[in-house]
Amino acid sequence: MGLTVTFVTGPRRSGKSVLIRELIRTEFPKPPHYVRLAAKRGDKQPPRSTGKPTEHCGVSSARWLAYDSDEIFDVLPTALTEIHGTDRYGSVLIEADADPHLRHAYPYDQRIFVLTAPISMREVFRTADEAAGALRGVLDDTAAFATEFYGMLYDGQRMIDDDVSEPRRAMSASSWRNLLHSPLGDELATRIQLQPCYHGLVESDVVLLNTANGGSLPVADQCMRQIERLLTRVRGRTASRPEFFRCDPCDANDPQRVELFKSLSSTRRRAR
Repeated sequence: MGLTVTFVTGPRRSGKSVLIRELIRTEFPKPPHYVRLAAKRGDKQPPRSTGKPTEHCGVSSARWLAYDSDEIFDVLPTALTEIHGTDRYGSVLIEADADPHLRHAYPYDQRIFVLTAPISMREVFRTADEAAGALRGVLDDTAAFATEFYGMLYDGQRMIDDDVSEPRRAMSASSWRNLLHSPLGDELATRIQLQPCYHGLVESDVVLLNTANGGSLPVADQCMRQIERLLTRVRGRTASRPEFFRCDPCDANDPQRVELFKSLSSTRRRAR
């Protein structure tokens, strides 16, 4: 298309807007376009003043884009096409709260996930009981898919197939490894182990733990180590994984902040 689209997401009040303001202030020679995505059924409300941005706000345009989950695949590309019509090679910053419907709504050029320092590990990771429930949910989703697309029946406990089926051997250890290293394996691992609003961090290019927003820094360090172990175990040490940064995005003297913005700049250059 010509546009460079950066998707900034994460839980509510994690510091996404602050990071975007810093990006606009320091990283874009030409003012980017700003889009705020908000679910129509959510409690996020648009600002009182919308439309043409005020002078010196740092953006070429700003829009509030309300969506329903079943229409986001049309609404977002349409909005970006409109921007492209006025600025063929422009940059777009999209801000959104963590919503699984947005993760694949557009082939974003750059994905940034922002989270705060958690108070406890349970904020990010599921308990054993919650993980078991998530696994049951995955199996139910699989059963619903098979019922819808393949005409198979599910009685709540097992698949019912009237056709004669041939016996299959149990999956070997190598088969399980291949599954876990596939995109499906990534999705299964994240859905089972991570709380829902943190699923999107796995596919991000950059993950920022914002130290300016509350929480416990020792817990944050433990949390980041566990996330990195999860990604290493599922995707391998050589697979493409997010870069992790732990800093205040407004502290220009923080060495991690310097490295964060270097990484974001290089990612955008590769996208172009």
